[in-house]
Amino acid sequence: MEGFAILLSIPVALVANTAYCAFLNFYAMKSDLISRLFVCVSWLVLGVFSVELLLLASQGVVRSRTLIGPAFSVAHFVCFLLGSPALADVLSLGRRGPLVDRWYLIIAGCTAFALFLVVQQYVVSEALYGPNGTEGPFGEKRVGIIFSP
Repeated sequence: MEGFAILLSIPVALVANTAYCAFLNFYAMKSDLISRLFVCVSWLVLGVFSVELLLLASQGVVRSRTLIGPAFSVAHFVCFLLGSPALADVLSLGRRGPLVDRWYLIIAGCTAFALFLVVQQYVVSEALYGPNGTEGPFGEKRVGIIFSP
């Protein structure tokens, strides 16, 4: 079932990235202030994502969550939601003009990045909460929050 969800995320990400790039083209690129704001926030998101990747590679999922605490889950979720738009912002609204001039290359790159983010989300979620959300080291049964039917 997870494989189906991952495959289904590809066309969803493609449509979402296309809509977001159209928004950038028609609105954000018209205002220098908005462009700069988007790029600054995007670099911040991509920086947090880079730190997360370094932590996951060096410490593992559970140890990273233990070291950082609940803020890890918040930062991970923010990177999951804003990672692909942040990449689109950096590629298309960069300070010296767009890094990539072709909009379809930006959409393809952001869609591939979104697929990576979805797979990473599954890996992190299963490592922390288990496959059904209750049995991992931070699952409901482990932390004492048990919901009865």
